[in-house]
Amino acid sequence: MVTRLRGDSDALFQSFLARVRRVPPYARGLVPTDRMEHDATRTFDYLLRRISRAPMPDRLAGIGTEIGRDRAHRGVPLNDLLTAVRLNFRIVWDALREQAGPEDGPLLVARVDRVWAAVEEHALHVQLAYQDEGALIARERQGERSMLVAALLGEVDGAGHVLGDPAPDDVARVARALAIDVDDDLLVVVSPASAGARLHRVADTFAAQGRPVHVQALARHAVLLARWTGASPPGEGSAGIRALRSALGGLLDTVPCVLGPLAHGVANVPASARTALRAVDALPGLTGPVDPYDVWLPVAAAGLAGTRGIGPELAGSVLGGLSALPPAERERLLETIRAWARTGSVTAVAQELWCHRNTVLNRLRRITELTGRDVTVPEQATVVLLALACSDALGPR
Repeated sequence: MVTRLRGDSDALFQSFLARVRRVPPYARGLVPTDRMEHDATRTFDYLLRRISRAPMPDRLAGIGTEIGRDRAHRGVPLNDLLTAVRLNFRIVWDALREQAGPEDGPLLVARVDRVWAAVEEHALHVQLAYQDEGALIARERQGERSMLVAALLGEVDGAGHVLGDPAPDDVARVARALAIDVDDDLLVVVSPASAGARLHRVADTFAAQGRPVHVQALARHAVLLARWTGASPPGEGSAGIRALRSALGGLLDTVPCVLGPLAHGVANVPASARTALRAVDALPGLTGPVDPYDVWLPVAAAGLAGTRGIGPELAGSVLGGLSALPPAERERLLETIRAWARTGSVTAVAQELWCHRNTVLNRLRRITELTGRDVTVPEQATVVLLALACSDALGPR
């Protein structure tokens, strides 16, 4: 019976073609008919040899592997592929039944397991090859995405700072690689490189939600990009950042990171990343997500500290009078001005520092004497606070 079937491979293929076209990817023509005919003819030859335990030529030994690899490259979903492969059992079984006479019934019943085992063995070879090839394709695509995102972010210096702006062609290629539109809104999250694993776990959550996401490793940072999927984009500034954090539902709460401004379109990703990168560098003690708009002072100070002479000169000229004080007194005065900057209220400072209002006023006057600037005047207080931030950015000297 099997020998007769092997001589009628065209009928088997036509039966397979009629059935497989009901499987969506095949109905859409994802696999050309001539390719299906080539593979099906060899597959039926392979299966019938396995069922009859006939010798297997080398040209058929790897048919399952070839099909699995080919369908992975064509983008046929694995479940649909296995549905198509398992159609072979019904086709072969129906053909055997047509060949059988009334006296062959017990034989078919006794050998059904052999037919099923041959098809399942073939399906396993197809599945394993598909998964191996799919993993290889995914790694290649990840590498391609990384190169394209690096081009999007622009030239990156040795410290991991993004310097350049993207070219229009880079923007379009990144959008295609991330499976998004160039005008989509994108979340931009930056963490120190040491927290990259935690950022990858966040990315895994986004991916499980069906959200396009990518994590880019830089020299000292990790940058997460994910398509915004909210009902409507949040506003700008700190209100927008708060809306983003609320929409994320605490997903970033354990990640030391800075949530950049929402990038309206792929081309605006570098600007958002630069803002977040500078904030990360200015806050080495990050423990959770930070709004970049809350840290402009240390960010500005970090920029001044990196400019020859300006940061140290500002800190020295403004705070020089404090340097001669005993450490305890100096710390009390710095503690007072920082509390004053946060609250703008003598009463609130007194309550926070557990001292009398007059003590707070005396300390503020003392700061004015030593710095030459009245810290109760906003413009002059700004200079003192920027000098303090520069001093912090410069570290112990």
